[in-house]
Formats: sequence, structure tokens, C-alpha cells
Amino acid sequence: MFDKEDRKAYCRVLAAVALSGGGVSMEEFANYESRMGMALLTPQDRAMLRQELKRGRSFPNAADGMHPAHLRIALRDALLMAAADGHYDSREMDVVKQLAERAAFSPEDLEELYDWIDEGWNWMKKGRRVLSLPEEVHHWSTVYED
Repeated sequence: MFDKEDRKAYCRVLAAVALSGGGVSMEEFANYESRMGMALLTPQDRAMLRQELKRGRSFPNAADGMHPAHLRIALRDALLMAAADGHYDSREMDVVKQLAERAAFSPEDLEELYDWIDEGWNWMKKGRRVLSLPEEVHHWSTVYED
């Protein structure tokens, strides 16, 4: 289990990726809220982090001092969040690459993580097909602009 500081740093890493794209989409914001819940942060900490995200606070050093294993989990979840709105923004990917370097994650490891996410999206599409629902759902919009 992450200690409290790593849990907050984890959320700030996710915020850094979400904000780097120029705005936070509804899907990214929903993902961020979900991840804050999973981090078991207090309501006060969640409110503070939510306000930091809304204000567009920059988190260039969010990963400083994080346990390496926790940083890798943050990297995985940041990539999932970046994909939540249907595309990877090049600015988001720049932040992801920086995180990968800090986590001693090779380019090959990062490519494998991208592949894993693609497989997951395809698995979800198949589930929608089985349910006779549209495979593609386009309801993206921006929550917070620059």
C-alpha cells in the first residue's frame, strides 16, 4: 500500500498528464476522480487535489521521491487516463516519456504498455459488440480549458 504522500504524488502525476494536453476531458476527469477514490485519500485531500487540477497547477516534480514501484503504477494509470478520451495527445506523451525515464522504463517496456492498453480497448469493444451496442462511443468534451 502506498503511504499518504505517495498516494497524493500518484494523483499529481495523473494530473500532470491530464493537464499537459491543454484541457481535461470529461473522460479524463472521471478517470482522475476514480483514481483518487482508489488511492483512499481523505475527502479534504481529494478536494485539494481537485482544486489544483481545476486551477491548472503544474506538477513538473510530482514524481520526486516516489517509490519506484509506485511510480510505475502511476505511469500505467497515467497512460490509461491519457487514452480515456480516445486519443493520445503528443504533449501527454511527452510527459509519459519523462515519467517512463524516471521509472527506469525502457522504450520497449513503454511500447508493451501501449499494446496492453490497446488490447484492453479491443476487449471492451468486443464486449459492446456482444451486447449489440455501438463499438465506438464518442462523447468527449473538455472540462477544463487552458
